Amino acid sequence: MDSLNRSSSRTSPRRSLSRRKKRFSSCLYVLLGAFIASICVGVTGFALYRGGYMPLSISSSLTATAVARNNASCQALIDQAIQASGSYCDNTSSNQVCYGNINLNADLNTDSARQFSERGDIITINELRRLSASPLNLDSNEWGIAVFKLIANLPRSLPGETVTMVVFGNATLDNENSDSENLESFYFSSELGQISCDKVPFDGLMVTSPDGSGFRFNINGSELTLIGNASIKAIKNGEMEVSIYEGSGRIVSNGEEQYFGAGQKVSVELGGVNGNQSVSSPSDPEPLTQDEFDTACTMTGHFCSDIEITPVSEDEAQGQIQNEITSTPTLVPTQTLTPMPTITFAPTNTLLVLPPPTLSPTMTFTPKPPTATKIPPTRTNTLVPTATKIPSTRTNTSVPTNTPISPIAPVCGSVSLSALTNPNADELGMNITNNSGAPITINRFFAYWPDSPTTQSLDMLLLNGGQIWNQNDNDSPSDFPTEGNWRSGANLTIPNATTYNFIVQFRENLQSTGYEVHTFFDIGCQVIGKK
Repeated sequence: MDSLNRSSSRTSPRRSLSRRKKRFSSCLYVLLGAFIASICVGVTGFALYRGGYMPLSISSSLTATAVARNNASCQALIDQAIQASGSYCDNTSSNQVCYGNINLNADLNTDSARQFSERGDIITINELRRLSASPLNLDSNEWGIAVFKLIANLPRSLPGETVTMVVFGNATLDNENSDSENLESFYFSSELGQISCDKVPFDGLMVTSPDGSGFRFNINGSELTLIGNASIKAIKNGEMEVSIYEGSGRIVSNGEEQYFGAGQKVSVELGGVNGNQSVSSPSDPEPLTQDEFDTACTMTGHFCSDIEITPVSEDEAQGQIQNEITSTPTLVPTQTLTPMPTITFAPTNTLLVLPPPTLSPTMTFTPKPPTATKIPPTRTNTLVPTATKIPSTRTNTSVPTNTPISPIAPVCGSVSLSALTNPNADELGMNITNNSGAPITINRFFAYWPDSPTTQSLDMLLLNGGQIWNQNDNDSPSDFPTEGNWRSGANLTIPNATTYNFIVQFRENLQSTGYEVHTFFDIGCQVIGKK
């Protein structure tokens, strides 16, 4: 018995040691298994990332190839949408809005008998209560575009002149006064794009005015006067930005005014119950960014970089605006307004119903001289008898209501235009190079040119030495074949990988500057030259 007990006492420590060894071995296996599992998870995750199934926050989710493919798809959809809008909306008249590209949702007045649900549908502005455009969507091939034609309503605008306003992308417009024939007061908001596209960094409005005319309207509670070309974007409970590419602008918000010119933008904070009411004074002018240039380039074919901008300072903008809203360029030191007897003006920080464009040409507006601080202008309405009418100083006193405006089309990426030259004293010369991969055909030519001397006219177009148009046009701008068909049997096609010389021939010797030519092709884009 004693021997058994001794034997048990000797073997007990060995068993305990054996158990500890087994526990250590088990822990070692567990740790080794966990380490192997973590390696497997890491390898699997990396494989999923490389396969495009799982993005990493520290790395871009798109490769350079994917970005290029996305931009190419964006460009194709944009080109198609702009071309379709231009085609469907060619017949839009004054004070009308056209359904340019899908999709648009519109609320119309109850007494409207027309539909506004398909591309090419046109209604009058006073039939429209609210309009929403769809954002750019590559999957459904959508990008909402609406085209407005507004009567230019600054006093010195010529009768019948129109301003083109294009609503594009994820944007909403509420017509504040749908009883009015012209769009003079409205609320507008645009959201950030849902798809990253370098060609259109933001959604919003593009406003284009003919030379020497402009439009004054109330947007989001701010009074805005524009002469030239501008874009507007407005984020609810964020900011409304107005960017000018050509011409001048004036904005009045929260009782303060700000002038700004080409190459500048000004912002106003938005808030209020609906998030789109102006709640701050205008900011100081800031230079345009590349986002503004990219959007303008895509929507108009112009202003693709600051090189294409002729800067206008704040003081110059003030002078241009004041000159355009007075009957004569002479400024009177007293601040008086001599409108028709029935016209009254509301405070500048509230919705303003603008006077009709048929105001008497004797209307004189003398703004307050600039001061160091912005002070809201005060106006005195005084009836001033006039014995005679003072004509406007503009030389082009009669312009037909169908004056052509440079059409919207994207700039070609695979067709290039050389700098404009003067092969002869009466000619503009340029070279067109086609690298599109297929033959291209000229289907439109549009040009601005100085009407100087008075006998000047555009007489002939030659492509690679052959006449393609020769009918004579005495008035700028020229728009062919709208104003004159191509020459019968003319060859308008440029083969692929070929450079053709293009000549614009005039009757008289040319001026040193003031020429702008747009050549459009059947592939839906254009090339632009300026001199």
